[in-house]
Amino acid sequence: MSELQIGDLVLCITEPEVGIGIVIQTDMAVSWGQLHEPPCIKVCWRQPSFYDPVDGGSVMYEDEVKVISECRR
Repeated sequence: MSELQIGDLVLCITEPEVGIGIVIQTDMAVSWGQLHEPPCIKVCWRQPSFYDPVDGGSVMYEDEVKVISECRR
């Protein structure tokens, strides 16, 4: 998998019902009690099952999404 970038369009592998999302933050360090947490990102989904009420984004592990369109810079 190529490195995820802000602006990439993604599909959620673990919850396909949330639809298409856009990456709004990368390289997040999140500790949910595991010794070695994988890298996290924040995604705004069309129909999120959970989200941060401040910015509307959902924190996800990078390996929970599949890039369908890379951001153009």
